[in-house]
Formats: sequence, C-alpha cells, structure tokens
Amino acid sequence: MNSPLNRKYWSEAWLLFVACGIGVVSFCWFRTWVVGELDTSQFRQIIDLLPKDWRNFASVDFDWLVSYLGRTALALDEPMLVMFVSGWVLVRGSDVVSGELGRGTMEMLLAQPVSRRRVFLNHAFWTLVGLGILMLLCWFAMAIGIWTSSVEETTYPVLKIPIVDYPIPLTFLPEKTELVEMSAEVDPIMFLPGIVNLFFLGWFLAGFAAMLSAFDRFRWRTLGLVSAFYFSNAGIKILGMSSAKLAWVKQLSIFGFYSPASVIQRTQTDPLSLLHFFKYSDEGQIQGTALLGSCLVLFVTGLICYVVGLRRFETRDLPAPM
Repeated sequence: MNSPLNRKYWSEAWLLFVACGIGVVSFCWFRTWVVGELDTSQFRQIIDLLPKDWRNFASVDFDWLVSYLGRTALALDEPMLVMFVSGWVLVRGSDVVSGELGRGTMEMLLAQPVSRRRVFLNHAFWTLVGLGILMLLCWFAMAIGIWTSSVEETTYPVLKIPIVDYPIPLTFLPEKTELVEMSAEVDPIMFLPGIVNLFFLGWFLAGFAAMLSAFDRFRWRTLGLVSAFYFSNAGIKILGMSSAKLAWVKQLSIFGFYSPASVIQRTQTDPLSLLHFFKYSDEGQIQGTALLGSCLVLFVTGLICYVVGLRRFETRDLPAPM
C-alpha cells in the first residue's frame, strides 16, 4: 500500500512544493546577486548612517556584516526565505489528519489495507523529504549566484610606515576599482551550517503542525493555531533582540534556536565551534546554544511532537465524514 500512498501524497503536494521551490531558488539567487552589486566600501557607508539602536536587531557583528560573506549569509535570516520553507512544512504537516477529516477522505483511506501508523509516517516522511530538497535548492541557488557574479572592489593608494609596516589608506587620492569574481570572496561551503540550522527549524515546525493536526478535525483551525504559534514566537524573538536586558526572552521562542548567520560567522573564525553545545562570551559566560545545541533542541522537540501526534492519531476516535 506504500506506492498508492506515495502517489496520493505526491499528487496533493507537488503544486505547493513547486511553488515553494521556485520561491526559494528565486529569492536565494536574487539576494546573492544583489550583494554582488554593492561593493564593501559603499555598504559600509550605508551601515554607518544607521542609528546605533538598530544594531540590536542584527544577529551578527556589523564589522563582519559588511563583508561579502556576512551579507550573503544574512539571506538565511531573511523572513521571506523562512516563510517559504515554513509554508511547505506547516501546510503539509497540518494536512495529515485534520486535512483528511475535513475533506471527508479519512474513512475511505483507512478502509484500505493500511494502518494509521503507516498513513501518519508516510505523510511525515514525504514532508521531510520535500524539506530536504528545499534545503538543497537553497544552497544550490546561493552557490550559483556566487559562481556567476562579479563584484567591484574599490581600493585607495596605501602609504606604509617603515619598520612597523603599517598601511595607511590615502583616501584623498583617486580610488582604484577592479572587478573580482565573487567566488574569490565567498566560499559556498560556508553556508552549510546555516542550511542545517534551517532544516531543523523546518523539522520542528513540521512535527508541531502534524501534532496539532492529529488532535483536530478541521484543517482551517489547525492552520490558524500553527500560524498563531509561528508569529507569536517571531514576535518574542524580536522583543528579545530589541534590548540587551531582554536578551533572555529569545530563548522562550523557538526562533531563539535559529541564527544561521551567527553560526556561519562563528564557524569562519572557529570551525570547532560546530562541535559546541553552547556559545560563550569573551568572559566565558554562556550566551545561548551553539549550532549543535540548537539543532539538538529543535530535533528532540520536533521528534516529541511527531511521537505525540502519532500516539494521538492511533488512539483517537475519528468522527464520521459530514
């Protein structure tokens, strides 16, 4: 019965997947291309004009943000990209039980020689396969944008102080502009830790949506609940970023465990940070979870949601179709 189930789920999901895939590829490629259109010196001038209070809303240091890698990595923090990915997992996850009940097809589905467990797990499997493919498309689109783009770098003549060999840019002299391949400035491999972080965020959201779907009979209500959860958690993270005194609030949001640009910045300076559960300040104080810790929290909570949802679906009474 696996093949008919797979065909059913694919026929229901292919249009949404294609739409999300086109959105992810278009956004990631265009966002990378835009970075290459503005050289570092021009971008630094724009950043310097921003109010200092706005820096609280950046997940990375502004000095790193002006680099090509920093600006490109920030694409993974963009709400539009996260919403494309979230749209896939939330819409598909919410359909597993309440969607079938709402359409009146659950009774016909379970009348076939297939268990409730198989129905739930097959649906979850293809949702996560689609999520994984979206992650590959995201990375590939960013890599294509890097491999096909060139950047203009503006430099000034430099005066070097003897003995100490300290360079001083002579900004009053005519500048020199040269065209450089963007691939010489940015290595696409550096984005992989951020892509992994995005995958596990999607894993949790898919499990949470599937759990709520298993408890409900109306898909519109399931989507309303998961949407309220999504936007309230996003608001909590923004609140935590608005002030240093409220930084602890971010850990109350599921988005507090999603900071791909920050992960990429730490990986660039210290590749071994990928093996750390926590990130530390210069004084040795814990400032939150590192990539491994964040992904572990998202994986475990998402797995718990799937287990609870599966248990509920196996034991609940299903209402007759209306």
